[in-house]
Amino acid sequence: MDNKDFYCPASCPNRVTRLSKGYCFLFSISITALLAWQSVDLQYTKGNGLELKTRDVPLALLLPSMLLIAGALGINTDPIAQKLGAVLTDKR
Repeated sequence: MDNKDFYCPASCPNRVTRLSKGYCFLFSISITALLAWQSVDLQYTKGNGLELKTRDVPLALLLPSMLLIAGALGINTDPIAQKLGAVLTDKR
């Protein structure tokens, strides 16, 4: 049993560095916040006060964001894409 990576010092060139799950969750939360910011329209007027309106997120922003979130969290997107393709091409 050879655990060279375990005993490798921080300056070792063979050291494997990976992002921790905390950074992946933080990245996913920031992308989700971007999507929420794009879908909510806040307006303040003296007569009505604070108005909250929702709008559709552009598809060109939604799909890549979902893929980035899924990739950061380590979700396998191939089975999801296959199921979605099967539903969309079903000719019953």
